[in-house]
Amino acid sequence: MHCGKLLVLWIGSIIAFNLAGCGRTDVTDYVPAETLALQSLTKALDAWKEGHQPDKIGATNPAIEAQDAGWSGGQKLTAYEVIGPEKSPDQNLRFRVKLTITGAAAPQDTIFVVFGKDPIWVFSQASYEKLSGM
Repeated sequence: MHCGKLLVLWIGSIIAFNLAGCGRTDVTDYVPAETLALQSLTKALDAWKEGHQPDKIGATNPAIEAQDAGWSGGQKLTAYEVIGPEKSPDQNLRFRVKLTITGAAAPQDTIFVVFGKDPIWVFSQASYEKLSGM
């Protein structure tokens, strides 16, 4: 199943659970610690650099799911540099990353959004906005 569909199902189940009155959910319940978020981002980007597809990151605990249109579309990552955390308009963690893509004239400045606990989702800003309808 496509990770975007899984995310929609996951979010839908949280909403349904709360509407049924089965528990209190705080958005921060689904935000990983910054250290774990950064480790997950690094594992995802290392997998991309090694030539893996976003759905083939490998066995991790917690699981990591990634989404980036360029990565899914076959772009090759040759290097990356995590610049640091970014301010976020919501509770999710964001990191600015400089990506060096094969054939690109210059490194690309990209934001990655990291959220979830298990799995941890690593989305490029563009993929996150497309999924969330922003």
